[in-house]
Amino acid sequence: MSVFGALDYGSGRLETMTAPTADADRFGAFLTQVAARWSDDQLVLVLDNASYHKTAGLRAWFAARAARINVVWLPTYSPQLNLIERVWRFVKSKLACHRWWRDLDRLTAHAQAVLDATRATFAAPTYPHLRLDWPNGQDFCVSA
Repeated sequence: MSVFGALDYGSGRLETMTAPTADADRFGAFLTQVAARWSDDQLVLVLDNASYHKTAGLRAWFAARAARINVVWLPTYSPQLNLIERVWRFVKSKLACHRWWRDLDRLTAHAQAVLDATRATFAAPTYPHLRLDWPNGQDFCVSA
């Protein structure tokens, strides 16, 4: 399972899409989802150098939306510069909880629940702050 994600730095909420694998077509669908989610806003996308980010089709997608969407390309091999990598580490820690998943459907459902409940703040004075907004204060790792 692959997860594409965009972080709204204002609200701390994630916009995500899960897919069986990561490829240019699925990433393009995710970009379209992100563009629709913030349809009236100027967007800044921070991207690493995954090969599927730089296909001819996606470069054309970026070029067609250059007036509204700015892309910042991170240097190769620099995940420490991409704040969403911290979000992925946090989400993975909440899914692992010292357990094995035997059922991909249950893992996918729980992964989506964690993604939906994750809030990330990367601004002072709480920088960085990652938390889960579970209903009724539920802690997934404790309840799993």
